[in-house]
Amino acid sequence: MEMMGCLMDTGIMTYNPPREFYVLQINGRVTSTHRQYQDALRAGLLLKHQFPHGDIKVCEVVCEIKLK
Repeated sequence: MEMMGCLMDTGIMTYNPPREFYVLQINGRVTSTHRQYQDALRAGLLLKHQFPHGDIKVCEVVCEIKLK
């Protein structure tokens, strides 16, 4: 298993969560969030198959973290 993050001088592992994720919207309402585009697209296609007349969108959200 590969560990994500960087090893500091003290030997403590730090973890930086992803700053971007994808949301699935149905008729303008957010229904779910996904870390990978492929997962969001797969869920959107399944919903489009179930609700062919619904307005289904996959949108990318990027979070900016400001350090003081």
